[in-house]
Amino acid sequence: MLTRITKKKRLMAYLNEEKNSYPQIFENSPDILLFVVDRKGVIVSIRGGSELITGTKVEECIGEKYSNFVYEEDLERVKGYFAKVLNGEAQYVKYRVINEHGGVSHIDVTLTPIQMENNEVLGLYGLTSNITVAQELKQDIQEMREKLQSLIHYSHEIIGILDSKGTIVFESPAIEAVLGYKVEEITGTNFFDLIHPDDHQLKKSKFKEILKRPNTPFTVELRLKHKNGEWRDFEVIYTNLLHAPSVNGVICNLHDISELKKQQREIQYMAYHDYLTELPNRRAFESGVDLEIRLANIDKRKFAVLFHNLDGFKFLNDSLGHEVGDLLLIEIARKLKNTLNKNIKMMARISGDEFAILTTNLQDIHSIEQIAKDALQVFEQSFDIKGYNLFITTSIGISIYPESGDDTASLMKNTGLALYLAEKAGNNNYQIYSPTANVATYKVFSLRNELKQALHDNQFLVYYQPIVHTGTNQIVSVEALLRWNHPVWGIVSPDEFIPLAEESGLITPIGEWVLRTVCKNVRLWHNAGYFIQASVNLSLVQFLQTGLVAMISSILQENELDPKWLNIEITESTMMEQEEKVLGKIEKLRGLGIQISLDDFGTGYASFKSLRDIKPDILKIDRSLIKDIPSDKDSGEIVTSIIQLAHRLSIEVVAEGVETIEQREFVSNLQCDWIQGYLFSRPVSEENILKLLAGKSNSEIESVPIKEKRKYFRIDLQYPLEAFMTVAELNGKNVQLGNTKVVVENIGPGGLRFVSNIKLPTRSDIVLKFQTTIIDEEMTLYGTIVFDEEQGDLYRSGVKFIVDEKQRDYLIKNFNQFQLQLKKDPLLIGHSFVTENVTTYFKGL
Repeated sequence: MLTRITKKKRLMAYLNEEKNSYPQIFENSPDILLFVVDRKGVIVSIRGGSELITGTKVEECIGEKYSNFVYEEDLERVKGYFAKVLNGEAQYVKYRVINEHGGVSHIDVTLTPIQMENNEVLGLYGLTSNITVAQELKQDIQEMREKLQSLIHYSHEIIGILDSKGTIVFESPAIEAVLGYKVEEITGTNFFDLIHPDDHQLKKSKFKEILKRPNTPFTVELRLKHKNGEWRDFEVIYTNLLHAPSVNGVICNLHDISELKKQQREIQYMAYHDYLTELPNRRAFESGVDLEIRLANIDKRKFAVLFHNLDGFKFLNDSLGHEVGDLLLIEIARKLKNTLNKNIKMMARISGDEFAILTTNLQDIHSIEQIAKDALQVFEQSFDIKGYNLFITTSIGISIYPESGDDTASLMKNTGLALYLAEKAGNNNYQIYSPTANVATYKVFSLRNELKQALHDNQFLVYYQPIVHTGTNQIVSVEALLRWNHPVWGIVSPDEFIPLAEESGLITPIGEWVLRTVCKNVRLWHNAGYFIQASVNLSLVQFLQTGLVAMISSILQENELDPKWLNIEITESTMMEQEEKVLGKIEKLRGLGIQISLDDFGTGYASFKSLRDIKPDILKIDRSLIKDIPSDKDSGEIVTSIIQLAHRLSIEVVAEGVETIEQREFVSNLQCDWIQGYLFSRPVSEENILKLLAGKSNSEIESVPIKEKRKYFRIDLQYPLEAFMTVAELNGKNVQLGNTKVVVENIGPGGLRFVSNIKLPTRSDIVLKFQTTIIDEEMTLYGTIVFDEEQGDLYRSGVKFIVDEKQRDYLIKNFNQFQLQLKKDPLLIGHSFVTENVTTYFKGL
């Protein structure tokens, strides 16, 4: 015991002496701490920043066991260090201590024995610094390194480093999984040796640019060769870090986008190819024509576009089923392509039964005709499809660049027009576009092409013609009549476009739209207190469509409309073609409570049989029988008989086409139930039918006819003058169309009035061209329509000439002369006067 006390005194004396040797050196060094522990492990002295290490004040540490501050997991290790030091062996160690908050601090300690001259060890020094921050940083770095190594090792993306020449100096292990190469076999090779030859030059140029711009990421798509020889698509992000000593290379991140590229190619293929025949589609074909126009302009050469339409394909498809139709289309595409492949640049399927062909380097007209003839020969043989020996013909329309049009839209439109003319001419022939198609043909063609867009753009209108009670003149019903408000041709009558709609199959959606519109309006009229019925015409195509009865029933329910307020009109011709099916549909419609009208009665071939079989609720006498009564005795007798027979069969009667008071009185005396015709009202818009229902007269709602405002004199011709008319400008663009015959009723220096069998709109952006002979001189006159009116099946229009004052003076002089000569002879020799009835003249064209 005495020995220990002595040693402690000697230790304290030693420390005091040392303190005098190094006054305040540790106290002024806050980052280090010097502690002294005696042989019992008790802290006897601390100098410096104890709080930096443990957070405990110096006076609280002295006299405490040092082991009280050591982290438990490190305690045994620290005792071993102390034992070695007390045996005279200095130690540099690292371990953890507990701070006053219970946390852990990392320290490094230089442990030195306190030895006397006789080598006796009295205790130990511990020179300490807090390395917690450094240790944590080191640990973070280690964790980060491990994460990066894991990322590189397990990543599906390839990470590599290239030197300035493109040599691979590092590749991640992913390269083996992605491209099949082991790291050791690929390292040291040149990256560009893996790139597809087609990409090689471009990517080398890009690499040179990368070398010039450090720290800038560049994204490049390229194809790399797999070890198995397959080419794979990659997105590569290059970053030039050649300037960074730790990297000294170009970092490459390679992402395999082969599947994405495959999907993109598939989407691209689907976007530009027909799914059935695998031929290019319309979009691809038009792109091909666009390109060919650019090339043709450079090389100053011609090319041709051909459209093939299969004659009667729709009937075959409907009769034998779509599977047979599809297989036929595939076989036709195969045979056409095999036959024409050497002489064409592209073949496409541009619609259901229509193919298009693009030819290049057209030498002369004979070469394109030969291609058309070769194509027609394909159809001289039958097609064997699923046991059917099918014969089908084709019509071909051809346009030639640049004569037929100088842009893709014009070429496609004019090829379509040529195809239309080929179809009109008969099956299995071709027509080359020529700017001679007359106005009527062009109008039908444009209507045919634009029907689908019209439905999409809501260009259709429903007009309503009142049907009035014979005795009271009260409106009891209306007939819904479809009109097309065409952006160029104005209001187009159904006679012009319904056959086109039936031919294209669009009659079904158009018919449904009409039914919905009419039922919606009848509901609105009823809500307003006007309880009237509406009748809708259905063609054979509409009448036979699947689901017609269910569709009509659904529409009535949607509008909460009693079926008795809807009347369906059919014609005798509808009955003749599919009698059994039609009668079945009629019974189903009657079952809903819908009335049936037999329209245009008296014009068919089985009128009395139709009355017996259909048993219509209403019979509508055709206008052709009404127009000549009462003056024509035979017509009168027929109408009388029809009305009497209908009444005996308890069928109500509507007289159509009543235009005079005499006609009304005649049918009224026969007790005809209802009357319909221009005497009461023309077909009117939704807005105007409401006015008529509200009690306004027809004269109050009809617009006042535009009178011809003449600044200059007009010559009223006793006999109309035959002239040729065409459209010279349409929507401000020059067009080339053939001539159509018209008859001129009057003419003067300011304009003319003509009659035509073509309805033309009153528009300032449609310029007409007229040619006729007056006083031995061929005259060509241009003008725009300023008013128009219907004359039965014909159309009368007033034209204002487009002339300058000099031309006007010439016309005044010329027409004055013409007028004087006509007074002497209204049938001047050398002029094409029309002496027959104008209606008869147009029927004879």
